[in-house]
Amino acid sequence: MKIAFAEMNIFESLKIRRWEKGHWQYIYILLWRLYNVYRFITISSYRSRIIYSFRFKNHYHQFSNFTRSDRYPDLFKIAKKHFQDIEKPTILSFGCSTGEEVATLSEYIPHATIVGVDINKWCLKQATRNFHAPNRFFYHCFSQEFLEMNNFDAIFCLAVFQHPGNRHNSVQTESYYPFSHFEKKINELSEKLKPNGLFFIDHCDFNFLEVNIMKQYRIAPFLNNQCLRQRPLFNRDNKKTAMVQTNFRVFQKK
Repeated sequence: MKIAFAEMNIFESLKIRRWEKGHWQYIYILLWRLYNVYRFITISSYRSRIIYSFRFKNHYHQFSNFTRSDRYPDLFKIAKKHFQDIEKPTILSFGCSTGEEVATLSEYIPHATIVGVDINKWCLKQATRNFHAPNRFFYHCFSQEFLEMNNFDAIFCLAVFQHPGNRHNSVQTESYYPFSHFEKKINELSEKLKPNGLFFIDHCDFNFLEVNIMKQYRIAPFLNNQCLRQRPLFNRDNKKTAMVQTNFRVFQKK
């Protein structure tokens, strides 16, 4: 446990200090890269992330596999109340990672069918092994099964459209992850959502209100929809506009 704790402290320190300008920056960058070589060799989850980020470079949105159960209880409670009287809703968890979000959603909404998709096949194997159930399904995002799916009652995109450099590099003024990629994927997902369906989005580098397709949506009238996040916000031109976000997180398709 002590080794793991010390290792985490080293990881967090290098992750932050590599962005600091000064004489030591190149040393920290070198140490960070050496540490990542160590992680690539010894940690299968990290190794899979690197492999798939290169393989699907233009389609990779989030460079972390981190997730946990019940990560967004306020949003899950909104979904639970909304779908309690809707028979057999079908819900998509986009960027499901290792499946904890899918399992959590099925606990909040047990009568729903939950579909989890991800670009990382290693994550999907873990999800299928640990969380498979009759009402839970896991697919690769480019699988024919998923490409043919539509008519979802809700889509969850939580902590997907973000780049670590945008958060950790305080002097960065332009987004590492372009708005055009974000908007393209939002458009693709929107085509899979039913009229009156709900689009949940949080921990995002951009504001959903700025996508052109927003004219097909309304801000969903739920309590606790708006939330303050201590993270930078970027606009359509990829420029940083704020260091703190106050965004709406649930939208309803017209």
